[in-house]
Amino acid sequence: MRFTKFFSTDSAKAIKAEKFGYLNAINYMAPHSTGGAGDLCPHSSAGCRSLCLGMYSGQAAMVSDLEHGINAVRESRIAKSQWFMSDRAAFMAEMTDHVRAMTRKAQRENKALVVRPNGSSDLSFEYIRTDNGQSLPIRFPMIQFVDYTKNLKRVLSPARPANYHLTFSLSETNRGDALAALAAGFNVAVVFGDGIPAKYLGHDVIDGTQHDLRHLDPSPVIVGLDPKGAKAKRDTTGFVVRRPYGG
Repeated sequence: MRFTKFFSTDSAKAIKAEKFGYLNAINYMAPHSTGGAGDLCPHSSAGCRSLCLGMYSGQAAMVSDLEHGINAVRESRIAKSQWFMSDRAAFMAEMTDHVRAMTRKAQRENKALVVRPNGSSDLSFEYIRTDNGQSLPIRFPMIQFVDYTKNLKRVLSPARPANYHLTFSLSETNRGDALAALAAGFNVAVVFGDGIPAKYLGHDVIDGTQHDLRHLDPSPVIVGLDPKGAKAKRDTTGFVVRRPYGG
């Protein structure tokens, strides 16, 4: 196996799931085109790319040069992205093995497993085949998968497996798609820069910072998040929504 650790279970968000009885396993890869081998976030906006938590928050941000620096975390994410693009079959075979390992870990800890395939990417893992011809959620029907996405077609697709929960993600350029997702009964995640309001886009706002277990959320609602990393906290691109919020 190429990676001794494929899924993160010890990030700040993942750890929050423990008090709810879940093991939250998150796969982080180099976001958008930072892996040097194609675009892993084809629906991302300029604001999203400039603030991505996969580069600019947590351990990935522990570099002397935030834009060009490298550390072990960034190296691992780049290696994953390049392997996914160069040998998808081998990548998916290893990812499958690590899902099995996470299943055993959850059983040992008497927790329910929730897998987030896209911690810092936006790939349609619900359709990407593993070595037996099935996608991960089809192959593991008893495991809950969750993700955020800016791809409205992923959210609205009737072919998406029932155990793969998607929350649409608002950016500075996709308000129309966000409204369409809400109108269809789905949730929309919004990063608020000045505290989480009670309502936004005509819908109730829930506090999404308590955990990353998005399948537990009521719907349709706005999932309020806070900016992660120094760049996001100073954002002026419009990706981080600031007051006045409006309705």
